[in-house]
Amino acid sequence: MRAFWLTSFVLLGLLTQPARAANVLMGIAEGVAEQTGFGEMQDKYQPLADYLGRVLKTKVTLESSQNIQSALLNLQKGRYDLMFCRPSNVSAKAIRDNKYQLVGMAKGDFAANFIVRKDHSFQKNEEVLPRTIALPEQNSLMAKVGLATLRDMGGNPDPKKLRFTQYQEAVNFMVENKFADVGIVAPAQAKAWEKKGGVTLFKSKKLPFWSIIASPKLSKSDVAAMQKALIDMESSEEGKKILAKIGVKGWVAGNPQEYVDMLTWLGV
Repeated sequence: MRAFWLTSFVLLGLLTQPARAANVLMGIAEGVAEQTGFGEMQDKYQPLADYLGRVLKTKVTLESSQNIQSALLNLQKGRYDLMFCRPSNVSAKAIRDNKYQLVGMAKGDFAANFIVRKDHSFQKNEEVLPRTIALPEQNSLMAKVGLATLRDMGGNPDPKKLRFTQYQEAVNFMVENKFADVGIVAPAQAKAWEKKGGVTLFKSKKLPFWSIIASPKLSKSDVAAMQKALIDMESSEEGKKILAKIGVKGWVAGNPQEYVDMLTWLGV
């Protein structure tokens, strides 16, 4: 009888553990800052999917998209077992609202950069508030971070002087050609701007960076194993090649609460 109860207890424990899918679906969301095509994205992230698949001992299938609303909907439905998110508000919402687990955060700085021409006359950051400002697409994370930063400076820019554009590269063009006095861009565009002689006037506060998240259906042990494998990438030749291909310097564990706090700051 004791053996019967012991066996039943073990079986019950196994049944209550999150089940790993036979085929893990991994979503990819790069966001509106990029212009990468579907096929190129699939090729870009396939080595990462294969790498994580070996950790999980199962096949990881990719599904790439730049449609952020579609990505959010799939996360709300729990369709994705894993997801690589470049707009960090996507992963933040999944962590807060859908109980997704943070597997790893990419190394790097994420902030909205306020760029101006080298012949600018701004003496204080607050002087940008009444000026014409170019921003990425209105619903993009970069635009939201930029506007939240301006809000914290104690004022709101004139809506008639906000110039939204689909791609961040166009923001640099607009400032360079004097269609706007100030531009709000990601670090990569700011670096390109500075190489041409432009100036980054100031930045927003630092925010959580790109991430890989996992469905609550995946076990804590699987998440821990993937996290270790991501962090170890910098120590192997294969890992270094994958990092270079996806444009990530390396991985850290990250803090999921920082993602949730960012949403609170953005007011979403």
